[in-house]
Amino acid sequence: MKKMQIQIYDSYEEMSKAAAQVAVEIIKNRPAALICPASGDTPSGLFSELVSQAKNGQLNVDSLNFVGLDEWLGMNGKDEGSCREYLDRQLFRPLGISENNICFFDGRASDSERECEKTGAFIAKHNGIDLCVLGLGLNGHIGMNEPGISAKLHSHVATITEETASVGQKYFSDNRKLEKGLTLGIASILSSRQIFLLVSGSKKAEAVKKLIETNVDNNFPASYLKTHANTTVFLDKEAAKLINLK
Repeated sequence: MKKMQIQIYDSYEEMSKAAAQVAVEIIKNRPAALICPASGDTPSGLFSELVSQAKNGQLNVDSLNFVGLDEWLGMNGKDEGSCREYLDRQLFRPLGISENNICFFDGRASDSERECEKTGAFIAKHNGIDLCVLGLGLNGHIGMNEPGISAKLHSHVATITEETASVGQKYFSDNRKLEKGLTLGIASILSSRQIFLLVSGSKKAEAVKKLIETNVDNNFPASYLKTHANTTVFLDKEAAKLINLK
C-alpha cells in the first residue's frame, strides 16, 4: 500500500497557493505537460493562482496541454454550468490556451464511445497525464466514477448517483436532469504521473475521514488513490477537522 502525502493548511487560500506552487514547478520542468483539471469550486483557487502567475509573466503556458476529466452527458462548452464552460471561464480562456492544446469530452456528440476513444488517443499522443487535479465527492467519487465502479475502466460513460446529481444542480441556474456523464476512469486517473486531491470545507470532513480510514474499496472510489505512487492530498483545516494523523 502506497502512502498518500497529506498536507493541511489553515485556510482555503493557503491550500490553493500551496497546490499552485507545486503545479508551477511541474509546468516549469515540463513546459508541454499534459494536465487534467477537475471543474468545480474547490480547484478554482489553484486555477486563479496559475492564471495570476501567467499574466504576471512568471509562468509560460504556451505549450501546455489539457485533457478534460469529465462532462455531463448532453452538454458541452455551449451549456452554462457544464464542466467545459466552467473551465473555459476559470482556466482555458484566462490562460489563452489554444483549442489545439485541449481535448475535452463533448457530451452532445452523437457517439459517446468515440468521444472516449478520442480522449484516450490524446492522452497516449502526449505520453500520459503529467498532473491530474481532482476534487472529492461526498460519496467518495472522483471524476464521475461513482461507488461500485471498476478500477479497470479508462474513459467511459458513467451513471450518476442521485446524491451527485443533487449536488451538481448548484452549477445550473435552472433544474437539469443529470443522469450520466463521460469521464476518465480510475485506470486513466491512476496512470497519471502526479495526482492532486484538493478538499475544502466542513461538508467534506466526513468524506476525508473515510478516505483516510478506508482500505482500497470500490464503494469509495477515491480510496484507489492509495495505490498511486505520487498522490498529494491538500486539505484546509475545516476539511481535516475529523482526522488525526499523529
